[in-house]
This record gives sequence, C-alpha cells and structure tokens, in this order.
Amino acid sequence: MTYGRIEEPAMHVTDWIPFKLWPFQTAVLKHFLTGTLLTILKARQLGLTWLVVAYALWLMLFKPGTVVLIFSAGDTEAKNLLARIKGMHQQLPAWLQATVAAGGDDEHKYFFSNGSKARSFASTKKAGRSMTATLVILDEADWLMWFQATMAAIKPTIDGGGQLIMLSTPDKEKPASSFKNIWKAAHAGLNNYKAIFIPWHARPDRDEEWYGRQVADAEMIDDVHQEYPATPAEALSGRSATKRFQPAWINRCSDFLEPLEDSKAPAIPGLIVYERPRHGRDYVIGADCSEGDVTSDATPWTVFDTTTWAEVAHVYGVFEPAVQADYLVQTAVYYHNAVICPERNNHGHSVILAMQEILKQMPGVNKPSIYRNPFDKKPGWLSNIKFKPQAINLTADVMREGSCTIRSEATAIEIAGIESATLSALEGETDDRAMSYFIGLAALKWPSKEKRPSHTRSHSDMARPQSRALKPSM
Repeated sequence: MTYGRIEEPAMHVTDWIPFKLWPFQTAVLKHFLTGTLLTILKARQLGLTWLVVAYALWLMLFKPGTVVLIFSAGDTEAKNLLARIKGMHQQLPAWLQATVAAGGDDEHKYFFSNGSKARSFASTKKAGRSMTATLVILDEADWLMWFQATMAAIKPTIDGGGQLIMLSTPDKEKPASSFKNIWKAAHAGLNNYKAIFIPWHARPDRDEEWYGRQVADAEMIDDVHQEYPATPAEALSGRSATKRFQPAWINRCSDFLEPLEDSKAPAIPGLIVYERPRHGRDYVIGADCSEGDVTSDATPWTVFDTTTWAEVAHVYGVFEPAVQADYLVQTAVYYHNAVICPERNNHGHSVILAMQEILKQMPGVNKPSIYRNPFDKKPGWLSNIKFKPQAINLTADVMREGSCTIRSEATAIEIAGIESATLSALEGETDDRAMSYFIGLAALKWPSKEKRPSHTRSHSDMARPQSRALKPSM
C-alpha cells in the first residue's frame, strides 16, 4: 500500500503514519478482492478496520459510482468509521485525491464528484433500508443490536451483486448470536460466506510474553478470550462458567491438519482424511445417527487411532440410515476393519440393522465389527441419562489431561459449545460432531468385549501432546 496512511495515537497526539501491511492483512486483502460475502471473526487491534476502510476508499476512487454503506453499533462508532475514510483520503497525494461533491461532506456522508458515495449508519431497525450498495461493511457485527434487521435491510443489495464484509470481535454474552451462526456455517461450508479467523498472535509484535500480560491484567480469562482469542473455539464459546469443556483443555488437544488426498480412500461425500491407515494400527469409529432427511440433524462420524487416541478421519453429511450404514462399513474397511460404534437411538437401531445385513454378505471373517457395549451387552452406545454423561465426562477427563487429539476445527468448536447444565448445545446450535467424538472415545475407553483392539490402552497412559501455535484461519 504505497500511499495509504493511518492514524497512530502517540503521547496524546494523533499522527498519520504509512500503512505498512502485515502478512495476515495482505492475505485478508486478497479475499476482499476476490470474495463477495466475507465474515471475519477476530481479536482486537489487528488493523482490520483500517484495512476495510482502505479497501472502501480504493473502490470509491478507482471504481466511479461505488456506493459504500457502513454500519456500526452506535452513532459515534459509525461517524468514526466514516471519519477514517475522510482522513485517509485527505492524506493521499493531491493528484490521487478525488473532488468532494458539493454538499457531500458531513458526519454521516462523504460523496465524490465521480459518483462514489459513502454513508455511515448506527444499527437500527430501518438503517440502510431501500438503499443499493456496492459494498456493505458491518463493523463489530456481533455487537449490533439490530443485526438481523440490518441484514434483512441490506439483503437486496447482496442479492443484486453487492459485496458484504462483516467483521467483529466476539460477544461472550451471545454464544448463539446470528453473527456467530453465520461464521460457523461458513466455516463448515454450509453457506456462501467465506469464514476468516484472525487470532491475537497474527500481529507480528505480539508474543507469549505480551499475551501473559493480558491474562495477568484481566479479571477473568473469558475477558481475554473475548478480546484476544487464539482459536475459533475460544472466540465462539460463551462464558466458561456455563460450559462443560474449558477452552484450555480444547486448545491442549487441538492439532488441526489439512485434509489428505488418498486415491485408496472410499469415495464418501464429506469424508476428510487427516491420517492414512498405518500398518499395525487398529481403529475405532464413533458415529452420531439421525433420520437423514433434509430437516434432520447431520450424521457425522469420527475415526480414532486406538494407539494415539488421535482423530484420523471425519465424515460430515446427511445420510439416510441405510446409506450411512454402507458408508460406515466402507470407512471401517479402509481403516483396517475398524470397530464401528454407532449411537444407539431410534435411527441408530436402523443403522445397526443395516450394517449387520451388510456384514453378513461380506465373505470371510476378517471384516469390520459393530461395537457391543460392555455395560449392557448391546450393540452401539446408548446416549441415555446414564451413558451420555458417562461419555462426556470421560472426554472431559481425557481432554483435561491432553490425552487425545482433535483434528477437525469444526468439532473443537462444537465441543466448546456444550453446556454444563444440559450436556448439549444451546438451542439452535449443533453438537453432532461433538457427539460422534464423545462416542468414539467411550468405545476406546470401554472396548467391545467381542473385539478389543490390540493397541488400545487406558487414556491415563497417553502422553500429553505438545502445545502448538495455531495459524490464522483464512
């Protein structure tokens, strides 16, 4: 950014300094140039607001007729964002500045003679309604009082080809907010948004010593996770006092990997392979079963290495019971005839029966097996008032020790959302991935009597994984 300058307060005096982009800002800017719908979850003071302001000004200067609508939580914040555009424009060389239109400069608007316009609004029920824009910016979107009304007002702009960029730090008081739900759905590939996460350590001048000072100065660790999250799970979860799993446990066990390509893996929709089957290893699959129609929950399953208790593969999709049974068996065959542990509920019974029929038709004795619960001697894991808490409490113990590994970031986010009072997600949230993870760990801890994996050992014997710095999710 050759000519851009930003404000830098120093000793009570505001100075304009060159806007030298940090590496993560350059990466985000590329998304601005290529994406239409962007949702950015971030830590504080990363210069993202300045970046989106600079992008808006660039559009106004070089694409005549651009209309920028800026929404913020309050009128003061909205006017401040527009003032940034004005200040940045006025700091440009004279030959690069546009002519400001007559009557087009006040606290809520900034118009150029080339037809480009920028307007700022406090978030209200009617703000921005019936207006058409090239770019809509929702700043601190998770803190907007009228987020849904604002989105309804600007939807025609989005549908008509406009660009929407929403960015925000998380509001811990609203773990099931509309903004968070959009971000999570985008992260899971379930909508048309591009989800971006920027952690506190993306800024080059921040290190562990700096973070330690923020922790020492905070009254509660939740305040640090709100302002300076390191992971999406930290940012998206509510107050930790209401959650079953502490963010520190989840971070300790998280080692997210990029999916692997393997031509030998079964062609199953939604299958993500993190580790290929290894010689001499046994595997267990935990599966959350559902009805499988368009209105039902998803039907995910998680594959574990019985030696390391690491997640090695994950499947997420919506499958009818018979289809899920077939895909589960295919996954199990690929992972050395793994033990399959489905949730034993109404739909789980159908999956179990279908798998039994498939396995009967398979020749020989070297084939997958269905987990048999050693407590009630029945196939699958019954998630009732007794066994569901048992599986979740086990997972909490294992994660507190750091004795398992989560590869799927979406699973980590769901685990972070489990309420301690109900052992479920909040209404409107999902916990299907989390349940498949809980069930798989239960099958590892309490192996099936018929087929105990040769490499299974107690979770207390596991070495704690080393902590790893997580990269920004872009």
